Amino acid sequence: MFDLIKELTELPGPIGEEGVVLDRVEALWAAAGATVERTRIGNVIARAGGSGPRVLLVAHADELCYLVRAIDEGGFLWLANGQSWTRTTDIRNWFTVGQRVLVLARTGPIRGVIASATGHLANQNLAGDPDHLTWDDFWVDTGLGRDELLGRGVTPGTRIVWDSPTEQFGRHVVGKALDDRVPIAVITEVLRRVPPAERSCELTLACTVQEEIGLIGAFALAAHDGAFDAAIAVEIGMAGDIPTLGEPAMPTRLGAGPILVHKDALVHYDHALTARLERVAADAGIGIQHAIFGSFGSDGGALMKADVPSALVAFPARYTHSPFETGHLGDIEALVEWLCAVVRRGW
Repeated sequence: MFDLIKELTELPGPIGEEGVVLDRVEALWAAAGATVERTRIGNVIARAGGSGPRVLLVAHADELCYLVRAIDEGGFLWLANGQSWTRTTDIRNWFTVGQRVLVLARTGPIRGVIASATGHLANQNLAGDPDHLTWDDFWVDTGLGRDELLGRGVTPGTRIVWDSPTEQFGRHVVGKALDDRVPIAVITEVLRRVPPAERSCELTLACTVQEEIGLIGAFALAAHDGAFDAAIAVEIGMAGDIPTLGEPAMPTRLGAGPILVHKDALVHYDHALTARLERVAADAGIGIQHAIFGSFGSDGGALMKADVPSALVAFPARYTHSPFETGHLGDIEALVEWLCAVVRRGW
């Protein structure tokens, strides 16, 4: 599993520019025997066969990103957020300063670093310690001048992603874009491990675009083909086992199994389907965790709005929406086993 996770997470696939990821997913799913199509906005849909109710497993291709909003005369790149964008950003996002990035220029990626006034000059540049963070407090330095950047095809709108390798620390996997490339690896493994003759459902897999900015791909998927009897969104989840949090805030932890999510900020997931998934896990002897998520949404919300009963399952992770997202390989493998059991006997 780790090799596939590493391959997928290290691909650049920012919101709205997911093509490299979609190409790889399409090839993987076709090689596993599915009939694959690409919709007009880019969703990859794999018809995998089997008999019974029409069931969808869905994960999204896009990762968080920045966009160039302007190029300074000195060649520094001013940033905008790839999601919602206001003048200020959360001070907790200061971790992004110092991170290596890839500027996805038209002529090819350019390496850079997110920088800010530091050290000897910080106090001369800032009015004391900042109590809030704005998009003018940091920038990208590529070492190239303005004319060089323009010549390489960098303009306002050029996307920027973290340049972070995926590594294994013990049983932990650490890197960027675990959200949502690990779930893509998970449903790919389900496709590989459960042959059509063993499926108790007619299985479809989908890899959607632009989830991070409003479930765009999932809404389009529902409009393109919403005649599913059930859908399971597969996502990154949250683990509360870090300092400053703990069980009252989030009663989940790494190494304790995948998560069955009952509600997030967008929707209460289908109760009957959620209960069915819980029973399958119990029958298969797979330990799971339960949670409700705030400040979180998934493609399942769009599918529920399209009258498709939907559930949300996830692997727990620390440090979500960062270039050092951290999951546990045991939880990820258990999520694969759980979904394999669902496909085999969950209906």
